[in-house]
Amino acid sequence: MTAPTPSLFERIGVRRAINGVGPATRLGGLPLHPAVLDAMAQATAYAVHMGDLEDRAGKEIARLLGVEAAYVTSGAAAALTLATAAIISGTDPARADSLPRIETAPHKVIVLAAQRDPYDRAVEFAGAELVVVGYPTSTHLGEIERAIDGQTAAVLYRPGRAGNHPSLAAICELASSKGVPVLIDGALYAPPLENLRQWLKDGAALVALSGGKNFRGPQATGILCGRTEFIALIGAQHQDMDERESTWVRGGDGITPPRHGVGRAMKVGREQIAGLVAAVESYVAAPGAGDAAGIAELEKLHGLLGNSPIPAVWHETSVLGVPVIELQVADAGLDVDAFVKALAAREVPVYLEEADAWRGVLVVHPMALIDGDAEGLATAFAELAGHRGLTSGGEIR
Repeated sequence: MTAPTPSLFERIGVRRAINGVGPATRLGGLPLHPAVLDAMAQATAYAVHMGDLEDRAGKEIARLLGVEAAYVTSGAAAALTLATAAIISGTDPARADSLPRIETAPHKVIVLAAQRDPYDRAVEFAGAELVVVGYPTSTHLGEIERAIDGQTAAVLYRPGRAGNHPSLAAICELASSKGVPVLIDGALYAPPLENLRQWLKDGAALVALSGGKNFRGPQATGILCGRTEFIALIGAQHQDMDERESTWVRGGDGITPPRHGVGRAMKVGREQIAGLVAAVESYVAAPGAGDAAGIAELEKLHGLLGNSPIPAVWHETSVLGVPVIELQVADAGLDVDAFVKALAAREVPVYLEEADAWRGVLVVHPMALIDGDAEGLATAFAELAGHRGLTSGGEIR
C-alpha cells in the first residue's frame, strides 16, 4: 500500500497545532472555505492590472456590504495605515512622497485614552502624531473639541470600550463641523454588518475591517471602506508606482505620479483579493455559516469536560459573536502560565486565548477548531490537570 504523500508543512518540519485562540495571525488564521480556495487558485491563471483588480473588487465588496466604496488591503492594520496616509496627503503627490516625514500638513490624530491599542502603531507608521484625550473610563466631548486645531488630520475611534464616553455620532458631528474625518478601527466588531452600517450612518469617513476574522477570508487581507473621495486616494499610497510621467494615465492631466507610497510594503496579491471577494460573498449569503463546524466541535468539547477537574464555563457569545468556553485554571489549583507552556510543549501543540490569564482563566475559541480537536483538547487538559505539581516553569512533576 502506497504511503500518503506528506504535506508541504510535514516535509519542512512544521508541526500541526490545535488553534483554540480563533482568527489569530500568529496561528495562521482560520480554515478557508473551498470556494475561497478555488477563487484564489483561479486568480493565478493569468496577469491583470492590479489597479483595475482593486477597483473592480472594491466596487463588488462595496455592493455586497452596502457601503459607498471599498478597497482590499493586506489586513486591518494596513487599512489603518493607508487610510491615515490618504487623509494626510490628500491629492498632493509631494505629501505622499514625503510620508512618514510630514510637518507642513495636518498630521495629528486624536484618540481617546480609553481606546489606546497596540494598533495605534499602524496610524503612526503613516507619519501621524497621536494626541490622547480623556481618561481610561471617561471622556468629555469638550476635551475632544479643545484638542482639534489646525494640525488635526483625523479622529481615530475604536468601538466597544467601556466607560462614560461620547457617542460616535456626537464625535462625528463635532469632527465634521471642524472639517476633520473620523477613522474607525472596526477589526473586531464588524461583521455583523449592522455595526458597519451604523458607524457610517453616524458619520464615520472610513472604517478598517479584518478580512480574516468573521468574513473568514485569507488571513493577510483587510477592507477599508467608506467615503469615495478617500478610497479613491488609497491606490497612490499602495500600488506599484514605477510609472513614467509621460504615459501615466490614472492620475489625470497635469498630475505627476507619486513614487512608492508609505503602504508599498503592505501590498496584497491577486489571489488574496480574489479569495476575500469570495469570502465576503459567502458571508453575505449566509452570515455565520462558516462557524458552524467549529461551534459543534466546541459543544463536543464542553460535553467531554463535564467531569474535568478544571471548571469549564460555557459563554453563549463573545467579542466575535461566537460562543466560547472559559477554563478556570487557577480554580483547579494550577499555575496558569505553567499550564500554557505545557500545552505549547505537547507533540501536537495547543494554544488558547490568554487575554484573561491575569485572573487565572484561559478561553477556548471555536472558529479555528476542526474535526477531532475536541478530543485532542480534552485529552490535553485531562493529562495536565492530573499533574498537580505543574511548576511555574512549565515543567510537570
